[in-house]
Amino acid sequence: MPDNETADEGEPGTFRASFPPGPAFQPGKNVMFFAAEEDSAGGREFEDIMLRRVPAAVAHRFRGAAGARGFTHAQYLTALVTLHEAMRKRADEGDAEAAALLDQLRLGTVSI
Repeated sequence: MPDNETADEGEPGTFRASFPPGPAFQPGKNVMFFAAEEDSAGGREFEDIMLRRVPAAVAHRFRGAAGARGFTHAQYLTALVTLHEAMRKRADEGDAEAAALLDQLRLGTVSI
């Protein structure tokens, strides 16, 4: 239901929805809803990403490594993707050690 149809039912920009019956959706049990407006003009420079079910130790290391460098999570993720691209290039150019490590991590060359 659009915001303007329930504007008088709570905070501006919020809405209410009923949960379907059954165990799939239980209010108060880690249920989250996100909404984003699509830019009708085309591509965006930035996007939001939500990661779920990240192993606790990995999440802790990620946050700590980003913070220790004074990076936001987005800046750290960008650096990691850039690092992967550089390592992938080295592997594709014949660096057998880099290729073996990337293959071990299941980060082999893919086409998207």
